[in-house]
Amino acid sequence: MTMAVRIGVVGLGQRGLQHLKALVRLQVEGRAQVTALCDAVPANLDAVKLKRFVPALDADAVFRTSDFNAVLESGGCDALFIAIPPSLHRDEVVRAAQAGLHLMVEKPMSLDLVQALAMQDAIEAAGVLSCCGFQQRFDPRHEAVHRYVQNRRVVLATYAFHAALERHDAKHADTARHGGPRNRVWTASRAWSGTTVVEGGIHPLDLWRYWCGDVDWVQAAYVPRSEEDVVDQADNPYAYSVQFGFANGAVGNLVLSRLRRVYNLLADHRIFCTESQIEVQPDTVTAFRYEGPYPPSTEPDREAVARTLWSGDAAEGTYEFGKAFVRSVAKGDPSLIRSPFRDGMNSLAAVLAANESHARNGARIHLAEWIGTVGRTTRG
Repeated sequence: MTMAVRIGVVGLGQRGLQHLKALVRLQVEGRAQVTALCDAVPANLDAVKLKRFVPALDADAVFRTSDFNAVLESGGCDALFIAIPPSLHRDEVVRAAQAGLHLMVEKPMSLDLVQALAMQDAIEAAGVLSCCGFQQRFDPRHEAVHRYVQNRRVVLATYAFHAALERHDAKHADTARHGGPRNRVWTASRAWSGTTVVEGGIHPLDLWRYWCGDVDWVQAAYVPRSEEDVVDQADNPYAYSVQFGFANGAVGNLVLSRLRRVYNLLADHRIFCTESQIEVQPDTVTAFRYEGPYPPSTEPDREAVARTLWSGDAAEGTYEFGKAFVRSVAKGDPSLIRSPFRDGMNSLAAVLAANESHARNGARIHLAEWIGTVGRTTRG
């Protein structure tokens, strides 16, 4: 019988708690054992608080500490889920890899390309298994798209997301302790989130990579937030327009905004192939393609060309993601991981390059050249 994989969770904020809940479910199934919890904020390790977010957790049976070194020295983990805010990453990933621990690193893995390259080097030098926190690849909606486009050519992907600035969630990190926002809404701060493109836009971009392959170039323009409109370091731009060029010739258009006083969520996600269009909604995925004699004698209506690729509940992504990583560690099989760290680096580099493009007045950034320049500078 395969032994349960011993897992430690580092960072018990919103995302870390979601991973913990999935891991406890895997523990009940006998696949994993949560052996360590680590957070720089002692209150986040409180058994009562943990029980409130993860009712099935027996916190008293788990080693809990605010000292990352203690986790490494305990010898009680086979793998770590690292889910701390990207701006607070120091050398945890590098040191954990050097200690021989397999790693799940939540997205964005870093806000700094140099730091991310050091993580990648350490992971590969240690030979440990790794994955990035792109759980949306395990969402059944996105799996349905992946299956549909396998033998088709994607030419365009579009994603528009417009949300109220006020709807940013307060996080669990003690940001004020580190000079950050007093209200703990670090996702609205450029210094903490890297911009909305980096913190949130990386998800649709990574899905496009799942369907289209690697990004080749990036071009972006942002509308900066006025100084008088910045409250508690919420200085991310008003709006973003980013174009990604893929190595297979497809393009992706990402349009985002975070505006004050606009309490109206708008979201639209579409993928276009040479002879079909896919619409991704929260509870359905629909493909539009005429399948009858061509050309048709009369133009078909929407219902005539619509085909449901998937419908149902899309809430299992984090659990399926965690299960795949745990199985990969248990079996020593990297093929079960859909987003290993090296693969995820293309997604991270692409969104960081969007920031670089905006800083260069919309210049097109070719990723291979840009990463190579940074790599030569930092690696000698």
